[in-house]
Amino acid sequence: MKKFSFLPVTICLIPGFVVMPSGVFVVYGITISKVTPKVVRQNDITMITVKGKGFQEGAGLDLGEGITVLSADITNRKIKAQITVELDAPVGKRTVVVTNQDGEKGQKRGGLRAKKCKEDCEDFRTFEGNPIPIHDKNSNQYRTDCTNASCHKGLLKETSLDSSVMTFHIRKVLDPDISKYFGKTTNKKCLYCHENTDLIEHSVGNLRRNVDVLLCYYCHTKGIFGKEFYK
Repeated sequence: MKKFSFLPVTICLIPGFVVMPSGVFVVYGITISKVTPKVVRQNDITMITVKGKGFQEGAGLDLGEGITVLSADITNRKIKAQITVELDAPVGKRTVVVTNQDGEKGQKRGGLRAKKCKEDCEDFRTFEGNPIPIHDKNSNQYRTDCTNASCHKGLLKETSLDSSVMTFHIRKVLDPDISKYFGKTTNKKCLYCHENTDLIEHSVGNLRRNVDVLLCYYCHTKGIFGKEFYK
């Protein structure tokens, strides 16, 4: 008959840790360490970054009443979220809550603060007037606020069929890690790709729509920081 001897195992009941018989500590749960930016304003369409641990693919992000998450890129330690803040969203501190698909939750009280709108404080509306002069740099009606409520602000709300994949415009305009390469202002970011204005009569439908593929090649060729799209 074979004999077996068993060594005593001590289990320490410390919140957040489990001691396995091998002596390896396993950490579980969601931790939220930082939210950037800490302040958003009513009527904003922006991107926030939530840093921490334990985030899972498909996790939900709740920022409270009046703030909607349109899309989110989620890794174990970071969530980048495209959000829209309603014009009448309640102001004040918010509790940031992340919920994994298995029901596990993590939160950071006061992690985000909503403030009153300071500029462009009106709902989306249709532009009225002649769009040609406002796109012409030589005109005294030229505008440099491409994403104002009556023009192209709606582009900042666009989403893809997969909410974890952000669209080209969102990455290039809202994502601070990428948009910094395209200009300091939203207008400069837009003009980086939409460089020229088509002022030919009856061609208003094509204003700034054509983009030279060569502009994409500078970043998305082999050996550059973007994925290789063109050869």
